[in-house]
Amino acid sequence: MLLNRRGHSERGLTLMEVLFALLISGIFLMIAMRLLTDQWRGSRALKDHLEAHYAVMTAGKTVSDAVRMSETVNWTMESRVLKVLPLPDDVNPLPTLDSYFIDDLDRDGKRDLYWKHLGVSQPVASYVTGWNCVEVEPGLWEIVLKADADGQIVTWQCLIRQRLSP
Repeated sequence: MLLNRRGHSERGLTLMEVLFALLISGIFLMIAMRLLTDQWRGSRALKDHLEAHYAVMTAGKTVSDAVRMSETVNWTMESRVLKVLPLPDDVNPLPTLDSYFIDDLDRDGKRDLYWKHLGVSQPVASYVTGWNCVEVEPGLWEIVLKADADGQIVTWQCLIRQRLSP
């Protein structure tokens, strides 16, 4: 065993040095974990916010296009169902009544906006929790949609005018 002038061994670290190094390492690890979890929470909140925005924009564009290209529009306040009869055209000379409604038909716990065409319901957008359609004046409709993606609530609103029959 090698001894220095004071009679101490120079072969290893003292218990105090090891404990001090562990304490410093633990502090750095706690700070790093905190930063990583904060980044993860922030990215998750941003993802949910973007999903809610995408849902209302997709649903809003679909519904406003349907209203714009419709012969008749009827909003039922009690059932929150929008019934639209599209304008006849070359592709669809005898249009049928379509309806838009919010439900959880796929039973995944998220309410979706559905489009019912020829008796078949198809999802338009997820996370849509509420909506309202009001005829402001004849042929001018105000559409309001709300989406909630894990606490990120987004509202979309527009005014849309029906086109006149050709």
